[in-house]
Amino acid sequence: MGVATQVAVGERAVDGMVPSRTLRPDTTDELAGIITAAGRAREAVVLWGGGTRIGVGDPPERYDIAVDLTGLAGLVEHSPADLVCTVRAGTTLAELARALSASGQRWPVEAPCPERATVGGTIASAAAGPSRLRYQHPRDWIIGCTAVLGDGTITRAGGRVVKNATGYDLTRLYSGSYGTLVALAEVTLKLMALPERSATLRAGAKDISGALRIAADLRASHLPLDALAIVSGTAAERCGGSPVSVFIRIGGPSAAVERVARDVRGLTSVTDADPAIWRDIASLPAEVDRVARAGWPSGHAPPDGLDLSNAVVYPGSGIAFLLGPTGSEAFTAMRASVEAADGALVVERADAAWRRAVGGAWGRPRVPLGIARALKQRFDPHDVLAPGRIPLASST
Repeated sequence: MGVATQVAVGERAVDGMVPSRTLRPDTTDELAGIITAAGRAREAVVLWGGGTRIGVGDPPERYDIAVDLTGLAGLVEHSPADLVCTVRAGTTLAELARALSASGQRWPVEAPCPERATVGGTIASAAAGPSRLRYQHPRDWIIGCTAVLGDGTITRAGGRVVKNATGYDLTRLYSGSYGTLVALAEVTLKLMALPERSATLRAGAKDISGALRIAADLRASHLPLDALAIVSGTAAERCGGSPVSVFIRIGGPSAAVERVARDVRGLTSVTDADPAIWRDIASLPAEVDRVARAGWPSGHAPPDGLDLSNAVVYPGSGIAFLLGPTGSEAFTAMRASVEAADGALVVERADAAWRRAVGGAWGRPRVPLGIARALKQRFDPHDVLAPGRIPLASST
């Protein structure tokens, strides 16, 4: 077994808590060794990838070691004919995209800041982006993984071929666990061919109600849209144009893209937009100091009482990022409204004082406490991995 590199602590603080050291493993065995040693010493570990979503959750109860997983990077195996690849968890989304593009393929998952966001972090944090409309949750594009449990045990779930489903459900459990159950080391992903062509259109609206109507009409048409997003407030200012904008992406064979674009123009007034805008839209929630993520049943309208006047909204996916929410009392009332509609309003990024003022990052637990505790005990018996950060991850 090798020895993990110890590096400067640097910018590894979480909610004002600074670890005593930062370790950077280069192999799965090194990662397992770090976690095993931490368990024996009863030290707490916080896992780091690109840090784009490290702010999600309550402050950790303890924080001794920052584990930098970016040393576990690179493509392990790629089978273009089978549309499958295995990649180390610390590989960034941008690196993965570049490696797969040579074969005309992609992993159809988008997340904020792809030059920094890692594959493992995207899965562990259930990151949401424009691709959710057509390609659903990141967990739907995983067929296997190698992970390290909280006691240092190296485990494998799923397989490296699509038809091998042994342990498949465990990969779904890990997605959205925010590094509190296991440390992902390698993942096997399902892939898709790159579209022959894509087009991005933009429709302007006077207000959020008008934008939601445009989005609802587009969805009711059952056109095969690749992505749909509404931006309002400061997000709309960043993207230029109307006070509220609806962005539409279409992808596929050239003839199909032309046909669908023509049908969209028949439903609403649109202009052509720069395809690069999708990276900006996806990254906006990672570039604001205070952000909350609302989630509600997909396919439904946003819950009443949810203020979307300054937001990035993914209609049809049941997700919206509220940018810069202010008053704690108004936020608490809004959270109650969303939860009454079987949704959740999670504080993604804010200072610890504001999170306390609104009753914590997560709101009402989505998983019964007894089940959450049993899972934690099974996967992390010594409470090594990010203790106290979440009761258990939301499914939104």
